Amino acid sequence: MWRDLATSLRIGPRLVGPGEPLFVIAEIGLNHGGSLDRALAMVDRAAEAGASAVKLQTITAKALVAPSCPAPAHVAEPSLRAFFARFELNEDAHRAVAERARARGLAFMATPFSLEAVEMLERVGVDAFKIASGDLTWDQLVRRAARSHRPVVISTGMASLSETAHAVACARLGGAAGLALLHCVSAYPVPRGGENLRAIATLADAFHVPVGLSDHGDDAFAAPVAVALGASLYERHFVLEAADGSVDAAVSSTPEALSALVAAAARAAGALGTGEKACTPDEAVNVTASRRALCAGRALPAGAMVHPDDVVALRPATGLAPGRIGELIGVTIGRAVAAGAPFLEGDLASARESRSEREVA
Repeated sequence: MWRDLATSLRIGPRLVGPGEPLFVIAEIGLNHGGSLDRALAMVDRAAEAGASAVKLQTITAKALVAPSCPAPAHVAEPSLRAFFARFELNEDAHRAVAERARARGLAFMATPFSLEAVEMLERVGVDAFKIASGDLTWDQLVRRAARSHRPVVISTGMASLSETAHAVACARLGGAAGLALLHCVSAYPVPRGGENLRAIATLADAFHVPVGLSDHGDDAFAAPVAVALGASLYERHFVLEAADGSVDAAVSSTPEALSALVAAAARAAGALGTGEKACTPDEAVNVTASRRALCAGRALPAGAMVHPDDVVALRPATGLAPGRIGELIGVTIGRAVAAGAPFLEGDLASARESRSEREVA
């Protein structure tokens, strides 16, 4: 099974993979609005909410979009260059966010949107690189991130399985220290019913790496479902307040919502159990009261032969199990049995002893 074949990786202080707690990435993204103070506050709140990592998007507008590049469907701006320029954070700001993250016990991740960004993030000491869905086909960027010998997490929005396979090959050949994939639907927000969460298992079966979900839904409904489908990672845009004007607020969770989804994901993981079908300790206390035993349907005197009409199956299971009725019919019992009382193992033993004595005589 793919869960047994997937190889775990380490991102910062945490192991990520099957059998490990869900690795929750609080995607600061562009929601800091270009403010380092805001980004640092978001790190603090993400830690309090139970995230495993925070992630920045490392952008230089001129290295990202051509002057004439049209805006995507979810961005209403006349100039994408001017738009993205508002969210540029310099190297010192990245270093400050990384230091705050580590001080709060979080991993620090970033999405580089240029080759130069990879170099800068190496200097900062990023714990893992995230390749954005839109850059999955940019082989040079994938290879450059992999050559850092750090873990690489690749988001697969808009990608086919063959395109994903090519990106995985680039990362592996480049020397990535570990590899994970995120199923993603690159719509903002994802229409309800369009999440295609079964693709999580499809990716895991195909590539035998830890797989998760980059969630662009309008709420975090998908988080426990993703866990049930085998997700090891979960990424969610993060915002300090729902109505604070952040650019990705429509697909972001507040600290309170992030805390709730972390708890829901943990509950889902616990509910999945081991898959072994057996009586659990929690239900074992109910076995006797819930199951039945073979009982006398009428009062039987000692020496009576048991006929089918003399037997009923009643709770609790304090006597012979119902499946043993064939052993009981025709037995001459050596004791009186009150109506409703259970037949016992000793009734069969006494009958066998009497039969043996008669055969010897």
